[in-house]
Amino acid sequence: MAAARQLLEENSIAALSLRQVAKKVGVSHTAPYRHFKDKESLLAGIAAIGFDELAAEISKAADLHPGNAAQQLLEAGHCYMKLVMNNPQCVQLMFGNVLPCDDTYPNLRESGDIAFDSLKRIIEEGQNQGAFKAEDGELMALTAWAGIHGLSMLFAGEHVEAVVSLPAEIHNLTTAVMTTMLEGLKA
Repeated sequence: MAAARQLLEENSIAALSLRQVAKKVGVSHTAPYRHFKDKESLLAGIAAIGFDELAAEISKAADLHPGNAAQQLLEAGHCYMKLVMNNPQCVQLMFGNVLPCDDTYPNLRESGDIAFDSLKRIIEEGQNQGAFKAEDGELMALTAWAGIHGLSMLFAGEHVEAVVSLPAEIHNLTTAVMTTMLEGLKA
């Protein structure tokens, strides 16, 4: 999986093949088929790992700021941006409509759900603290995710400078966008 992910990031989703992965790790070209039915199942495994990493980073963000949901959410936004900028092809797999969004790959579905649930926990904690509005926590988590995902896609596609006149330094702009969004979530 590590070799496949490295090849994915060096090339593209379309260019990745099981044969290429086998060559990279020094095994026969049929060896990957012992683990993966086809290329799509390999891609689903890579995407699941991406969601697992995202969930871990969001949880780490929450642990860094106990009792401060707004700071947790801000930190989670920074972690998300870092994931996208460091792994754009993996993120394309995760969100780019490359893989089926049904239960074809249960591990992928579960990993995605865990990542989203980690974000929902931050929102719910903020609601319990009285820091965030007492509205639908799932909708608020989706709003937060959509906001940072949109910004990350603008950065990944190198479109930020064309869209806004603000300085396009990733960390500062992420903070500004997340802070603006947080103002809308506050109770």
